[in-house]
Parts: sequence; structure tokens; C-alpha cells
Amino acid sequence: MDSRRFLRIGRLLGEETLQTLANSHVVVVGMGAVGSYALEVLARSGVGHLRVVDFDTIGITNINRQLLATEATLGQKKVLAAQERILAINPAASVEVLDLFAHSDTLNTILAPPVDLVIDAIDALNPKLALLEATWKLGIPTISSMGAALHTDPNKIITGDLMDTFCCPLAKQVRTKLRRRGVGRGILTVFSNESVNYTYKEPEEEAFAELNEQILDRGRVRRVLGSLPSITGMFGLRVGHEALFRLLELKQKNDCLDPSYNHANHGIGGEHVQEFQNENLCS
Repeated sequence: MDSRRFLRIGRLLGEETLQTLANSHVVVVGMGAVGSYALEVLARSGVGHLRVVDFDTIGITNINRQLLATEATLGQKKVLAAQERILAINPAASVEVLDLFAHSDTLNTILAPPVDLVIDAIDALNPKLALLEATWKLGIPTISSMGAALHTDPNKIITGDLMDTFCCPLAKQVRTKLRRRGVGRGILTVFSNESVNYTYKEPEEEAFAELNEQILDRGRVRRVLGSLPSITGMFGLRVGHEALFRLLELKQKNDCLDPSYNHANHGIGGEHVQEFQNENLCS
């Protein structure tokens, strides 16, 4: 690795962090609006081993918010566009592309060792549940993004344990269903506590229904949600930022804690949100 590329990170966080990041293995599932920005942070911070997962192709309606979407990449597989961008930033990076839909049948491939950290940037409920249940039960540190669409206030983007989230409809569904599957605390989440009020259109009511890339669960078309490049980008950058410090925290734990430490049995840091808010504010 040419350390000159990441000189300023070393100046800020210490030269030893560059080697830690270069040795780290991160899986990013979802190369859309949030996932592409999170991946950008990892690539520009010198994370050395990246596995990118997505089954989709870049379409014209991705351009308003997805970092990988440009006129030049229209029609290209998202994972291939991601690989090309990572290597353009850091040619020394190892990039594994998985052109897969995330579900129970593909999780063994997606989570095949070595994996230090997983980023969940999936915006479809059932695949998201499957991934988060698997990583939690396997004890793989995970950072998950909740719903970035429909939001306009960047000051409302915060982090906390999944079980402490509030005001986010997607997070409510995720935490409720995961609790029923025996999943507890330990999944760091980026979410917005901004209340949303939005009138949905059915897929067939869209002006350009044939361009609707919003596909869920192996082919079911879903409603299109409005979104801003600023908010979705901030979600992704926040996820990427949290991932960097989680990787460095893991290195410190490996150096000084008992190897039997399992993150699934512990809360993860962030902006702590009191438990009672789950039921009393925008639940």
C-alpha cells in the first residue's frame, strides 16, 4: 500500500491505524445511495479488503442520489462500478464482487470468513432482517442504515443501538421483527428521528413506471420513495465514519480484551438514546 494516499489519516489518527485499516475485511451489502457513500469512506481511508454485494444494475433514476450512478455507468452492474471506483482510489485494495440478492440462501457466501465488519445498506425489509439476524447470531460487528428516504433535515441524523431507535418507521419494523427472532442489543444503527408525512403512489401510478428500479424480494415492485442526495449521502458518510472507528475499536479490543468477547452481548457506542423513547416518541 502506498501510504502517501492516506497520509492525512495517519497524521490525524496515528500511523499505526493505516496498517489496521489495510488489514481489515469489510462487507458492504447494498450499493445504492447509502452503501455507495459508505464504500467511498472505506476506500478513501485505505481499508484493504472489501466485499461488495448487490444484484442490481445502475439506472437513470439512480443518478440523483447514488455515487456510482453517472451517464457513463448507466446499465452497468453496481458491484462492477463499485469495484472500478475502489481500485481507481486505491489500486492496492482487494475487492471481491458478489452479484447476489441478499437472502437466506446467499448469506453463507456473503458472510464467508474473513469478515471483521458488515455494513447493511439494504432498504428492503426481508433481506435486511435476514442479514441482521445472521450477523448478530454469528457475532459479526454490524452497522446498519435505516430509512434515509423522505427526510430533509440533516440535523436529525443520529446513531444508536437498533433497539433504541425511534421516529423511524423502518427501524420500528426491523427491531420488532428481530426481537421475535431472538435478536437483542448490539447492532449500531444510523437513523433519522425526523417525523415524515408522505402520500405514497402505487408503482403503477408512477409517471415512468418502467424505470422503477425499486425491486423487492426477487421481483416484487414496490412504492417509490422521494429522497435527496444530501440526506442519503450523509447517511452513507455517517455509516462509513462509524465503520472506521469500529474497526479501530475492534483492534484495541483484540489487543487487550479476552478473545471470548462477543459484541452481540454488549451495547455499541454512539449517541445514546434512552429506551423509553422507543414507545413514547414517534415509535
